[in-house]
Amino acid sequence: MNFWKNATAYSRLIKLEHTLFALPFALSALCLSYKEGFSLGFDLVLLAIFAFTAARSAAMGFNRIVDAKFDIKNPRTKSRPSVNGEISLSAAKIFTGVSILLFILFAWLINNLCGILSIPAIVVLLGYSYAKRFTSAAHYILGLALSLAPAGAWIAATGNFDPRIISLSSALFFSISAFDIIYALQDMDFDKKENLHSIPARFGTRNSLFIAGTSFICAVSMYLITGLLFKLNEIYFLSITIIACLYIYGLFAVAKNGANSVNLAFLRINIASSFLTLFGIASSLF
Repeated sequence: MNFWKNATAYSRLIKLEHTLFALPFALSALCLSYKEGFSLGFDLVLLAIFAFTAARSAAMGFNRIVDAKFDIKNPRTKSRPSVNGEISLSAAKIFTGVSILLFILFAWLINNLCGILSIPAIVVLLGYSYAKRFTSAAHYILGLALSLAPAGAWIAATGNFDPRIISLSSALFFSISAFDIIYALQDMDFDKKENLHSIPARFGTRNSLFIAGTSFICAVSMYLITGLLFKLNEIYFLSITIIACLYIYGLFAVAKNGANSVNLAFLRINIASSFLTLFGIASSLF
């Protein structure tokens, strides 16, 4: 009973369901490598998934540790396991440390280049947690951190770097950044009070939605470039069209209903667009 209780607490600590935002992009990159003639073993796919999950767990665990003093004050976050006593800060530190070591281990098991790049990658992933203390561009630093997933998966499968994969990473960069701007609308007043930096706290709701919308346009553009560079099929471009429509719907829903629609835009549309990307790219394999 305690095992399941603890497992549930740790899954809430790292918001395990949010793994679905970027993991499909890593799998999409693996599909692209397969399309380009590189072999994909079941062990490689598993190692890539394990490495991604460990990296994200490390980043989220670290974020909970360094933001504990803010989370306890914020009504939206004061029920987090790291704040309400379900998981102590010392336990969170151990969890984060183990996650970092597992990420580096899995990366080295994939290939040497992944192992070498795992060190700067983890620095970027952990560094995001401090971004809101000094820059409103924190959302884009998060986007940069998660955009490493497709590039990392490509290197895992091919053993080298291909500039074309930057297009898919860029699509993830802009989309995640836009979604995070929308998500931050919930904390706009709190961020102002605590002197934390965010685009909503600095520019307000209307301008934030405009900036998020511009980022969505950039994301769709990079999706289209990805399709052209890798010669993907009509199903992929149809998927991107649906994603663009979801972006528009999410923006209008938040503009009309405010915070009540934030979770719809951030969680459901985010996950849907990720899996539509994977579906569209995977369809080009057959």
